[in-house]
Amino acid sequence: MVTIELAVGILVIIVVTASLVSMAMLGVAQAACVESASQLARQTARADETAVKDAKERAPKGAKMTIVRGQDGVEATVHLDVAVLGIGSVTVMGEAWAAYEPGVSQ
Repeated sequence: MVTIELAVGILVIIVVTASLVSMAMLGVAQAACVESASQLARQTARADETAVKDAKERAPKGAKMTIVRGQDGVEATVHLDVAVLGIGSVTVMGEAWAAYEPGVSQ
């Protein structure tokens, strides 16, 4: 009887640990999206196409990126679907806005 309780307890610990790790990965993915959006907005506002290309390459794999050039600045959005154990796919997002650098227009 103790063996069955121990086996069930170990399974519960494994499932809870895996769920907590998955939830922590949501935070990591969120931070990566915010950082990527920030870099995209900043480099686009500077009109540095080489840096924009590099920022897109450093974005998380599978991320969907949107850059909107407005009248006053640039808004960048990065969406990423993250698989979470027991929940399924969760979409995290990062947004950033940057004003145009002097001498740079839309």
